Amino acid sequence: FSRPVNRRELCQKLGVQADFFTVLVATGSFGFGSIESIVDGLMGNQIIVVCGHNKKLFEQLSGKQLPACKVFGLVDNMDELMSVSDVMVTKPGGLSIAEALVKGLALIFFSAIPGQETNNIKVLKHYRVGLSNCSVSEMAAEINKMVESKEYLATLKDRMKQIAKPHAVQDIIALIS
Repeated sequence: FSRPVNRRELCQKLGVQADFFTVLVATGSFGFGSIESIVDGLMGNQIIVVCGHNKKLFEQLSGKQLPACKVFGLVDNMDELMSVSDVMVTKPGGLSIAEALVKGLALIFFSAIPGQETNNIKVLKHYRVGLSNCSVSEMAAEINKMVESKEYLATLKDRMKQIAKPHAVQDIIALIS
């Protein structure tokens, strides 16, 4: 996730437009959450949806043939999908957060599971990173703010860089060696 990539080449490979603001909607491996309403509410942006194992959701969204919307099932190239995206709407799982921080993806959370995920939100809120507990219209308004203000988006990404740990594995190995 910390390797630099050529966004234009990846966009071409994935079939998305490089010059459009891109929203990655990641449902977790089980396709959990009110994804259809989120996707409907974010139309007007280029959207990439990862449905995970939720075949019903994949079929429903694919069947709609939405403009500027790419729908995937379970993927093994999340690093590439994150690399071509500007913001990720997702559940606040620890691995997703760590990966998004390294990629510098702005974060909007939905459907937090009580316990670890709600605690993840508390920590990120302390650092003023990520939006949570909001309606679809509030998500859309936040994304529009990011699209309209490059400064605002850059500020969010700077905050994320301050807490990202792109070399965490190497740091842990060095610590225990």
